[in-house]
Amino acid sequence: MARKALLGCGILAPFLYIAMMLIVGLWWDSYSLVSQTPSELSAIGAPTRPLWLPLGALYAGLMAAFGWGVWKSASAGNALRVVGAVLMLQAVLGSFWPPMHQRAVLAAGGGTLTDTLHIVWAIVTGLLFTLAVGFGAAAFGKRFRVYSIVTIAITIACGVWTGSYASRIQMNLPTPAVGIWERISIAAVMLWIAVLAITLLRRRVTEAISAATPAATCRIEGENRRGYERVREAFAGNFDRRRELGGACCAYRGGEKVVDFWGGIRNRQTGEPWQQDTMVIVHSASKGLAAMTLAVAHSRGWLDYDERVCAYWPEFAQQGKERVTVRQLLAHQAGLFAIREPVDRSTLLDLDRLAAVLARQKPAWEPGTRQAYHALTLGFYEGELLRRIDPHHRSLGQFFQDEIALPLGLNLYLRLPETIPNSSLATLAPPGRMEMLLGFPPGFMLQAVNPRANMYRALVINPGSGVYLDAERIYARNLEVPSGNAVGTARAIARAYSVFATGGRELGLRQETLDLLAAPATPPARGFFDECLKGEVQFSLGFMKPSAAWPFGGGPGAFGSPGAGGAMGFADPIAGVGYAYVTSQMGTALTGDPRDVALRDALYSAIPASASSNAPPVAA
Repeated sequence: MARKALLGCGILAPFLYIAMMLIVGLWWDSYSLVSQTPSELSAIGAPTRPLWLPLGALYAGLMAAFGWGVWKSASAGNALRVVGAVLMLQAVLGSFWPPMHQRAVLAAGGGTLTDTLHIVWAIVTGLLFTLAVGFGAAAFGKRFRVYSIVTIAITIACGVWTGSYASRIQMNLPTPAVGIWERISIAAVMLWIAVLAITLLRRRVTEAISAATPAATCRIEGENRRGYERVREAFAGNFDRRRELGGACCAYRGGEKVVDFWGGIRNRQTGEPWQQDTMVIVHSASKGLAAMTLAVAHSRGWLDYDERVCAYWPEFAQQGKERVTVRQLLAHQAGLFAIREPVDRSTLLDLDRLAAVLARQKPAWEPGTRQAYHALTLGFYEGELLRRIDPHHRSLGQFFQDEIALPLGLNLYLRLPETIPNSSLATLAPPGRMEMLLGFPPGFMLQAVNPRANMYRALVINPGSGVYLDAERIYARNLEVPSGNAVGTARAIARAYSVFATGGRELGLRQETLDLLAAPATPPARGFFDECLKGEVQFSLGFMKPSAAWPFGGGPGAFGSPGAGGAMGFADPIAGVGYAYVTSQMGTALTGDPRDVALRDALYSAIPASASSNAPPVAA
């Protein structure tokens, strides 16, 4: 707790200093934030000096505390020791920073040694900061190193530009924009310090969670074929280094199971172990499973992806949706990411009533122009579309059970039946508040609490993702939310994707359908930028496709779907891979959970060496 408080000072100190730069000047009527430097606020004779000095002392104290926290966070010989020492030295120097005189005094020849020392102090602290950033970059991964290099470039560029005004300051001449350049330079420094603090706090949280995980959670069961031992090592590493609680991973290649592991605990409160057939909810990884039903319908000739939705569902043709194609709808391009009418569990249980609500919805913008993640609504629209084209008019969950799960023998449901006992289900352990604060991007957190934000409207209300959870029964029974409430094992999800990756004979899939699923995604008019996720993501025919922001599989032909908290499932037709990972410990990564990424990397590192291997399985 003490170290966490020390590291927290690294967030408070930058905020304090930036506030000082922007607010203290308000107490000096003739001071200009644009054309005067922050140093002039503490100049000898400045009316703001009495206010600046105590705040500056507080800032120096916070920085010294943070430096000590960084030191304590480092192992022996670690580069962070240098960072901590330099930050503490900077805090000490800052406490004794020689003040400058005001411009009028300097222009009149009243400058003294303290003005020279002020410049020397600025150069020395600038060099110390560069040293701290350099060693800080060496202590972390590539992304932090690149960010550190950019920070140094910004501070040097702005510092040189600010320094070019030095003679004009001494002569009391106009210095337009000097205040902006120096504030940008200082803000870059302060932001780097805050990011360093957040990075260390995140690591601290991860270490604390790992330390609190019972030893029993490290027990791993299952098997792998020879050549896939690295996947087992990665799965074990999830418990040792990536705060895994309980979970499972399975992969098929060429229709044969090559990896099947499970371990840890399924319920944090009771400590019950994860069993071979433990099932768990996978949130948005459900979307890929729901999309499989429409792929089956396409192979049977019931559905044309390029036909208008209203050709199958006439009531859909209202409120500007007349020309929306099935392809656009399944690619999150219809502008129907939110429902503007109240929708609760009772509405979802009455499919006719739900269909009428969906048909009345007005797109947020012209369909086909933008992309916005249909977090929950996609599955509802898919469900009604499937009901219209299925000769038996089954719900999507029932269709999935009849036409995919039962033929393949899968423990996998898009409508969990009453017969499944709680003892077969894993409970989800949410991330802690600090982990959410430090793990999710700030923009995502702001969206999650802003009722007007697209993501809030898509995920939190009408009906909201909590609709399929149940306090007594873990997950709601006989309820369909096809975009979010699939419940099953990693083995079942991987098996389903394996069929799609290896020709689909078991489900009667046509090659034309599989080729369409493997084809590149078609962007809307304004590109793949997602108005809910606030980044570029690619979707096609109900599945996610690999992209620079979210790579998976061995190439662009892969298709699948990730789920909130870390679950992932996909098919890779080129490598013939069907893969799935599920967990009981929700994570905060939005573009690939570190546990899932480690498993996928290990899997694909083994594929070339084992491409023709028929070696027998090896027990875990």
